[in-house]
Amino acid sequence: MDGVLFNFRYLDLIFVIASLFLLLVWIRSRRPSDYPPGPTPIPVIGNFHNLANKDFMQSLRIISASGPSWKHQRTFALSKLRDFGFGKRSFESNIHEELEIFLNELEKYNEQPFDISEIIHTSMSNIVMAITVGRRFDYKDPEFSYFVQLLNENFNNAAVLGPVNFIPILEKLPVDIFGAKRMAKNAERSDAFFQNEINEHEKTLDENNIRDFIDAYLVELRQERDTANYFSGENLLSTIGDLFAAGTETTATTIRWALLYLLNNMDIQQKMWKEINEMVGSGRLPGLSDKPNLPYCEAVILESLRLGNIVPFSVPHTVSEDIYYKGMKIPKNSVIFPSLDSVVYDESLFPNCHIFYPERFIDENGKLSGQEKILTFSLGRRVCLGESLARIELFLYLTALVQRFQFLPPAGDNPPAVEGKLGVTYSPILYKIRAVRRS
Repeated sequence: MDGVLFNFRYLDLIFVIASLFLLLVWIRSRRPSDYPPGPTPIPVIGNFHNLANKDFMQSLRIISASGPSWKHQRTFALSKLRDFGFGKRSFESNIHEELEIFLNELEKYNEQPFDISEIIHTSMSNIVMAITVGRRFDYKDPEFSYFVQLLNENFNNAAVLGPVNFIPILEKLPVDIFGAKRMAKNAERSDAFFQNEINEHEKTLDENNIRDFIDAYLVELRQERDTANYFSGENLLSTIGDLFAAGTETTATTIRWALLYLLNNMDIQQKMWKEINEMVGSGRLPGLSDKPNLPYCEAVILESLRLGNIVPFSVPHTVSEDIYYKGMKIPKNSVIFPSLDSVVYDESLFPNCHIFYPERFIDENGKLSGQEKILTFSLGRRVCLGESLARIELFLYLTALVQRFQFLPPAGDNPPAVEGKLGVTYSPILYKIRAVRRS
């Protein structure tokens, strides 16, 4: 009998201790009353379960760097990129050259169904290549094709790394559950591709004849090597990686969304073509000087940026000191991810916000209006590094595509579903189209 009583008392003691422990965990995990509201945490693991489908990046790069490092890298990058025509009208001829090659590649599909994602990323990559390494690559170049493949795989699968970024030990698991090891290997191979380019540039560098961005960075690196600075070979690789993220992924993904919307709204595609045909014709490619005369085409681009919402969580910011917003405390060092969903799906800004409706950006006089509501490229000092180039590419590519081709779903099929998945950007699920040459 005594043994039974002892067992009950022992179990009671364990129960009391466990209850006190869980109570303590619950108390410590409670959000202070003056903190902003958020999802309910689970004891012990908090909100870890909410991270699986979010994309949080960690690196030395311009996108995620902060403080003096970010300031120096970004100022230098913007200055040198402008020197090489990044985002300027003078760069239009370079884009048109690449665009003609791209359009000719599409004709080779001979009106058969194809997935445009790889070829559009290849074309966008070549534009950034011309700035960074000073030349373009043939679409069939095996080394370049492999590089684009690695880039796309990491862009598409970045979202699953949320838990690994917050609990790095998960990367050490024997099974690559989150694909972190594969993505790290892809990044190493991409870096090796550019390291070869950097090595070749170092051999032929002439400080009096700067050929491209790599040359400019190497000259800066030589001049600042003996002083406290933020320039290094590692940061050069990281900066190049950021340029590709800003200059290729954003544009290529937006074009894929735009074509998907046009497949599902043939009347809008026809209206867009009619405007191009009347204002530009078919004898030349649309240019930047045509922009004022193509407001509907611009509206289609804006609506694609809005509804595609490729960066639902914009560039993260860190709070430098405790602040209060509407009575809620945001502690120092908090990481803030602006949610653009709250803007693009705001009915007060965009009535019938889930409908693709370019006319919402056209005023009663037929002029473009409301473009300031589109925040895809973020705001403030952390505005997207490649915004100016991306906007030029979007206009030139989409108008040229609709000018030359009518885009249709595969014969006998319905238009592909408007569905997406989160990676570095929110991109459409892969779909196939037919590009039919206009007579």
